[in-house]
This record gives sequence, C-alpha cells and structure tokens, in this order.
Amino acid sequence: MRTILTGWNFMRFLRLGIGLYALVAAWMQREPLLAAAGVFLVLMALFNAGCCAGGACSTGYRSPRGNQPAGKETISYEEVKSDQ
Repeated sequence: MRTILTGWNFMRFLRLGIGLYALVAAWMQREPLLAAAGVFLVLMALFNAGCCAGGACSTGYRSPRGNQPAGKETISYEEVKSDQ
C-alpha cells in the first residue's frame, strides 16, 4: 500500500494519464487490445513498476576524470602456445 501512495513523480503521473486515456478510448471504440495496454500502463503507474522501477537499476555512473591514471602504465603480456 505504501508503494501506491508514496513516491509519485512526473513519470508516474504521465503513465497514469496515458493509461487512463487509453482506457477511455478503448471503452468508446470497443477495442480490447487498447484496453489491455491501458490496464498495463495504469498498473505500472500504481505499483511504480517497469522501466527500471523508479531508478532501482541505475549503474552508478562515475566521472571519467577521476579514473585517469597519474602516469603511463607498463602493460606486460604473456605468450601462450598450444601444442596442437
């Protein structure tokens, strides 16, 4: 119940609006496929699901400036031979 009542942002309102619009249009035009899409969008908005679930799968981007090495690094390679 807490998920439904809290954390409303622009994207949730947008999904809800598009879903409700699709449901009304489906009712007026008697289109079951559009009704299914509308129900899906309304449920996504209510449960804050889909499309990364509110940013839960973010990658944690780091600035490339902080990852630069101070100087040149020496890279060593080891040759691997096969007896085939």
